[in-house]
Amino acid sequence: MESTINFIKEKIGNAGDSIDEVQNVGNTERIISIIAGIALTYYGIQKKETLLGKGLTFAGGLLLTRGTSGFCPVNKTIGRNTVVS
Repeated sequence: MESTINFIKEKIGNAGDSIDEVQNVGNTERIISIIAGIALTYYGIQKKETLLGKGLTFAGGLLLTRGTSGFCPVNKTIGRNTVVS
């Protein structure tokens, strides 16, 4: 029982480290991504019958995901991290 409790405590302690490793987009970029994502998605939905509208909706969704999660696969690929500790 004691080993199980220690195991859980260790996992909880490591959870905070995992979040820092996953997030690579700073707060300012996240806010900008969310605002741009909302705008692109809204405009894309207005033009949903066109290829441009579908592309804008998709791009807006990607920006919304980037802004809400704080993770950008492009940043990870190029080794960029703008999160301030």
